[in-house]
Formats: sequence, structure tokens, C-alpha cells
Amino acid sequence: MSDPPFSENERKLLRCLLRFYGEIGPGATPGLNGLDEEAGLERWELSEAVAVLRAKGLIEYWELQPAVRLTTEGLRAVLRLQEEERG
Repeated sequence: MSDPPFSENERKLLRCLLRFYGEIGPGATPGLNGLDEEAGLERWELSEAVAVLRAKGLIEYWELQPAVRLTTEGLRAVLRLQEEERG
């Protein structure tokens, strides 16, 4: 059995970003302030998940706000993840 592609914290963040995407649309770019609570993560867990998902190219990160957004590949990944969890 291979390692899961995402840690539980990465999954939580991806699901949270998908909710924003669904509510706001493709331009949904939530700020990191408060995103930890939205995703059900501690602040340090959010930071780690952001770093990993950013390195994988699944989210974009804006330092100015700071904020994050799903990339096209990130959206595909979280939709596949949902299908696997249902399936």
C-alpha cells in the first residue's frame, strides 16, 4: 500500500478551499487570517499544509494579503479526493 497523496491537514485545507470556491467562484482567495479555524486546523498546521500544497503547485499564495487560492490542478485534485472519499 502506498502513502496517501495528502496528509489529513492538507485534505482539510483543500476541502476548505473548495467550499470557498463553491461559494464565491474561481477567484475565491481567502486570507490566511482565520482560515485555520475555517479549515479546523491549528495555525502551525495551516502553515505546513500551505507550504506543501504550494510546493506541489496545487495552491497559489499571495504574500501581500497573505491569501491562498486553488490552482486548476488543485481543483482537480480536491475533486478527485472527494470522489475517492465517496467511493
